[in-house]
Amino acid sequence: MELRQEQKLKQTLSQNMLQSTEILQMGQLELKEYLEDLALENPVVDMDEMRSEKSSDDKGESNEDFIRRLEELQSMDAQNRQYYQDEQDEASRFEPAERPGMDLRDALMDQILFMKISKEEFRILEYMILNLDDNGYLTEDLPLLCKELKISEEDGERMLKVLWKLEPKGTGARNLRECLLIQLEGGSEVDELARRIIEDYLEELGRNRMEIIARKLKCSMDQVLTASDRIRMLNPRPGSGFGSGKYQKYLVPDVLVVKTEGRFQIIINDETYPQLSINPYYLTLMKGEDSGEAAGYIKNKVKQAEWVCHCVEQRNRTLYLLVQEILKAQIAFFEGGRGKLTALTQRSVAEKLGMNESTISRAVREKYLQCQWGLFPLQFFFSRGSIQTCPAADAKNTPSEKAGGAGAEAVKEQIRILVAGEDKKKPYSDRILAEKLGEAGFSISRRTVAKYREAIGIADASGRKVFERKNTL
Repeated sequence: MELRQEQKLKQTLSQNMLQSTEILQMGQLELKEYLEDLALENPVVDMDEMRSEKSSDDKGESNEDFIRRLEELQSMDAQNRQYYQDEQDEASRFEPAERPGMDLRDALMDQILFMKISKEEFRILEYMILNLDDNGYLTEDLPLLCKELKISEEDGERMLKVLWKLEPKGTGARNLRECLLIQLEGGSEVDELARRIIEDYLEELGRNRMEIIARKLKCSMDQVLTASDRIRMLNPRPGSGFGSGKYQKYLVPDVLVVKTEGRFQIIINDETYPQLSINPYYLTLMKGEDSGEAAGYIKNKVKQAEWVCHCVEQRNRTLYLLVQEILKAQIAFFEGGRGKLTALTQRSVAEKLGMNESTISRAVREKYLQCQWGLFPLQFFFSRGSIQTCPAADAKNTPSEKAGGAGAEAVKEQIRILVAGEDKKKPYSDRILAEKLGEAGFSISRRTVAKYREAIGIADASGRKVFERKNTL
């Protein structure tokens, strides 16, 4: 009997630890969904509509204060975004939250409802629309699609051209070239030249090889530049302004770092997910004399809810302590922005907080921090690899060829600064960038410069070159 009780206790403790670990790992929207599901499944739980007033220093920050601070940070982020652009590879790593959006397919179906077409033509168009991807491209080969619809390829081509007439223009294209050509409706000289460039020299245009295009088409540089301006006005992803039919994506910060009266303040975002409480009616029942099966069920549900609330509080406490250490270590970043990061490991933070490294790793997972420089995953503030310095560069914290994490971020930021200040008519080559980085204290090869440049979405010198216009067409 005692053995079974001991085993049951161990099993309960194990389940509680697992639940605590899971909640610690959850991001804002995942936690919101988890708590909402719990409130639906557990009859003793109430979801409070009013948010608990809480700030990181427990002085009581109201909903209005929190929203005001978030809006201030977002405003500052917008002001700095032109200079402090997020790296493309970082943005692609974000696992976003979701919100409803208008579907491209619904918008197209609304248009064909008012077209004077037969039921068969409506059926064909509807099927084509259902085979569009979120960018508006036709994903299935037309011959196969015609076979599925049991129509001739001639009828398929005819109905596809009907689809091309719908808004947004370019919808139904099978590739980028076709998408751009569909949008070129005019018969002007500029449009005709733009059409020729799209048909025959789209790859050269993408690489900014304007001299080659002008030479092969036997026209002036001004004419090519004017035509390229026209092409850049076209939309390569006509469906991108719509939702996916499921959800549009966005991110919610788990924590805010704001500067108030000369000092930084950490604010845990508890505005997104519901606050749970135990319904007093069930607490009364639990304390009653009834010791039957119903009372035992209620007692278990109350314990479950109380444990989840404890886990959420522990999650937020751990997150606060973690961000506090990040703020101390990366104070230069919070004061000055990108390029000011220093080497920081999750192990060192764990040691300072007296926690396991695995706990810090879970606390970092899927968490985002909003500050005046933008919205960042917490992982951004840690080294993504060992920082190795050149033999004589320890004092400078100069990254070598194998530098990672904060050292790499500093190099990337310096590349941004150099490119922003270059003569666009004579942009720096990777070799010159490497030399200038060396002058700034970074010992790095041309090949590594190219790798970092590409990682932050900056084109090579030929792709960045701006051509001088002598006359307008």
